Amino acid sequence: MGCLIIFRGLGPVGEEHKLPNGEFSVAYFNEEAITNSEWEQELKRKYGQEVLIHMLNRKAVFEEANVRDIHISPDEVTRQLKKDMMGYDSEKAYYDEMETQLGLSPEDVADEMSYRLTLEQLAIADIHVSDEDIDNYREENGDQFEARKQFQLSVIKIASQEEAEDVLDQLEKGADFTEMVKEYSTDVSSRDQEGKIAPVESNDPFLPKEMLDAAGLLQLNDISGPFQWGEDYVVIQLTGILIEEQEDTEHIRESIRKRLALNEAMPLTDLEKLLRDKYKVRIVAINGL
Repeated sequence: MGCLIIFRGLGPVGEEHKLPNGEFSVAYFNEEAITNSEWEQELKRKYGQEVLIHMLNRKAVFEEANVRDIHISPDEVTRQLKKDMMGYDSEKAYYDEMETQLGLSPEDVADEMSYRLTLEQLAIADIHVSDEDIDNYREENGDQFEARKQFQLSVIKIASQEEAEDVLDQLEKGADFTEMVKEYSTDVSSRDQEGKIAPVESNDPFLPKEMLDAAGLLQLNDISGPFQWGEDYVVIQLTGILIEEQEDTEHIRESIRKRLALNEAMPLTDLEKLLRDKYKVRIVAINGL
């Protein structure tokens, strides 16, 4: 998503925080003020050059895009974001992760996606990919363009097969799955989420094939197991199925063309530097960066 760094949760400094020397405080430690200028200086020292370069990259990339009449539509941004959201429980879960890990609001995420797509289009603007190359790639990699299917599963992970079979027996007699997770599951991360794990691909090579095949035959809220998973055994419950919207032929071909062109294009970081040089970027505020 780029290297944008955003700091949230800190409101504007009001007059009530003005110090006798004219500075403004942003925090206190043992009644010792941390001033706004101290805070800003530390931010500049740690992140200033990175943020400044990112700002300059954006100016150079969008200027070049205007010159070359390259523009990314909101539909293109939305389509790519939907692809990136696969693997998350929901759209909200995706944006929560972007906020937590990168400090990006939904608007920031869309803005950064627009920048990335614009940069990629600039990188491949002069690269020709033939229809024959596209046809050959699709024929050899057809499974990549099928609508992806994911299972939302809850699991009870147990050390022994005998105990797992006992848990399954209790569930089949009407025991509550969530309560059984709390009582028996040894997997701390999923236990704290009522047994839920991240959505899994129907053909995930790192998960037991027997478990995935069984999940594909379940109805919502059905249970199955036990399945060996590493050294442990799991009983699963199917809580949801996510199926990616199938792209039409035109979008699939454009996706292949772009992928093949990017394989031939210069690295995107090199292109950013090339454009900074083209538009005579100079960094003069060295002090503090």
